[in-house]
Amino acid sequence: MISQEKISEVRERASIVEVISDYVALKKAGRNYVGLCPFHAEKTPSFTVSAEKGIFHCFGCQSGGSVFNFLMQYDHVSFPEAVERIAKRYGIVIPRGSQSPANTNDSLYRVNELVAAHYHRLLAHPSLGKKARDYLKSRGITEASAERFRLGFAPAGGAGLARLLQNEKLAVQDAIRLGLLGERSRGALYEKFFARLMFPIFNAAGKVIAFGGRVLDGGFPKYLNCSETPLFHKGSTLYGLYQAKEAIRTADRVVVVEGYLDVIALHQCGVGYAVATLGTALTPEHVRVLARYTKEIIALFDGDDAGRKAAARSFEIFVEAGLIGKAAFLPRGDDPDTFVRREGQEGIERRLAEAVPLADYFFTWQEERHGRTLEGKSRIATEISRLLAKVQNPLEVDLLVRRAVDTLGVREETLRRPPMAASRTALRRAIPVPSSARGDVAERSLLSLVLRFPQIAARVTQEEGAREWIGENWRELFDLIVAEYHERGRVDPSRLTEKVPANRAPEIAALALEGEKIADALCDQMAADCLAHLRRRHLRSLERNLRLAIRAAEERSDDKAKRERILEWQDVVRKERQLERQRTEAKNPPR
Repeated sequence: MISQEKISEVRERASIVEVISDYVALKKAGRNYVGLCPFHAEKTPSFTVSAEKGIFHCFGCQSGGSVFNFLMQYDHVSFPEAVERIAKRYGIVIPRGSQSPANTNDSLYRVNELVAAHYHRLLAHPSLGKKARDYLKSRGITEASAERFRLGFAPAGGAGLARLLQNEKLAVQDAIRLGLLGERSRGALYEKFFARLMFPIFNAAGKVIAFGGRVLDGGFPKYLNCSETPLFHKGSTLYGLYQAKEAIRTADRVVVVEGYLDVIALHQCGVGYAVATLGTALTPEHVRVLARYTKEIIALFDGDDAGRKAAARSFEIFVEAGLIGKAAFLPRGDDPDTFVRREGQEGIERRLAEAVPLADYFFTWQEERHGRTLEGKSRIATEISRLLAKVQNPLEVDLLVRRAVDTLGVREETLRRPPMAASRTALRRAIPVPSSARGDVAERSLLSLVLRFPQIAARVTQEEGAREWIGENWRELFDLIVAEYHERGRVDPSRLTEKVPANRAPEIAALALEGEKIADALCDQMAADCLAHLRRRHLRSLERNLRLAIRAAEERSDDKAKRERILEWQDVVRKERQLERQRTEAKNPPR
């Protein structure tokens, strides 16, 4: 277990804006920062980060919490592991005895880091790495680029990984889990990568999560990647993103290619906002990852028939991710590496400037594929109707429908009628309704005030009976707030998120940010109104229940119970009338 003192130290030292900026492009907006939510596809930023409160919240998908909650949700790690990662970033030492159990991913990261450094040293070795260095030179890759991307080399006879791990007292089983070593039937170990130029694959935070290797002796497969691991998922990982993210933010666009060397060649010539998929076609998750950094995503395709077909297919991928995207094309026979070495940065920038919206290209390709006959138009209309069911933005639906109507000459309502299966899929993906839309407005307003204004916290915690007035769904949070105030004399939303189940942290973040909308001059009156409303609601509920109890006592002929309930009911009615008088006097003060 990590001590509460250490957790507090990490929280207080960490800047939530700095940490989240490693993953999301944030822009200052008043007292807070905003960006595109990394947890759902969107085009208008609804993701808010408060440096003052140490929290984040998305008003679209309702995710939120502290800096620890962000890492837990983004990287799928435990709370202790999130604390350790942020502690490491800010140079805070977590005592070894207090660290999280060995089932976290920390040991896997250490193995990858050690192996990446070892491969990199082997590339620089005068004799062992010569063949790989000669190959890089033939491809125009400079030493500076090899250093920046930490390229390495796995010799034909192996890199001695098992011995290396044993010397460093790291578990061989971790290397097997990571796909670096294999185990034969009798327990003998063998290396998965040999005679290959090695490409470490980094996550957005700069940690090595996997490796890819290109064969140097003409063998097969030409490229080999690590298999899926707890750290590495091909369908959501992009090569070069760590090196490219600052350039993406600066240029406000990203170009997606297919190969490791394509990315390095583009970066080397000045197009530093290039990334690549890892042996897979582009996926909706890839697009969602990139959408955290920029709205302008350009997929760069070969100019041959296969490349143009891939461009048309990718439109559906972008639609499913909630974006439209663009496509740029190279001349036939070129890949990004060969083209940029011949034409330079100016040539590739010109091609990217000519990129067309994938929606436009999709319509053109469909017409070329099916023709403009009645049968061809019918097939195109069916395909477009299927895709429209996946478009999340109503404005984009309208634009696509109008384009299809103009192109095909079909009725608008025909295209807007989605297939049933697609409708069910869209329903399953629906964003949850904010809790504020489900009632409990008085509780939300009151707790928002408490989280922002210390004087309101003092008033509410001292109000006799307030806990009983609040709905059961809110009492746990109310109790935490009271305890926090009594302990520290103020309420810290980021601390509170650590004391509730992870699924309730977004609620605290939302309440804290909602409180910012309330003017200081109105806070006292609003708090009084909320408390009065909650008390009236509580008294009405008591009165209703007592009436039922009186009727039940009458039916049982229990005169004693009936008299007791009547006295209680009269007391409740007296309090209700007193509250109503106070309300009337507040609305009509004496002149």
